[in-house]
Amino acid sequence: MASLPSDRRLADLCLDWQVERSKLSALVLSLANLQRDWHVPEAAEERSDAAALRLQSFYTGIERCFVQIVRVLNGGPPDGADWHRRLLERMGMSTELRHVMRHLYAYELERDQVLRLLQRALELWPAVDQQLKVFEAWLMELSS
Repeated sequence: MASLPSDRRLADLCLDWQVERSKLSALVLSLANLQRDWHVPEAAEERSDAAALRLQSFYTGIERCFVQIVRVLNGGPPDGADWHRRLLERMGMSTELRHVMRHLYAYELERDQVLRLLQRALELWPAVDQQLKVFEAWLMELSS
């Protein structure tokens, strides 16, 4: 059976998670503001582009949390070219957002699709945030 990481590594991971969760919370607030103004005609295309960029940041922040976990607890993320997909699958997350945001140019974005993903991210955030808090509490307990 593998040994647990040092208390210091666990405490560092906990601190990293607090920082990441704070950034994600601010990002979700900015997504909610974009959703609130979604149907305002002025700057609609720019709002869609901003939402897509922030959605990519949202996905990347969640992925960064998962990478932090596997680095500290498992020694590193999965190997291979498809490691992102495999990491998300192992963590029980959908790869839909990552695929859409990473494989389109801004001029190819469809506003309806961006809005759907924006709404989905806002729906998912409370559960994701709660799970991050639960894991953070477990880490704190483990490191004490």
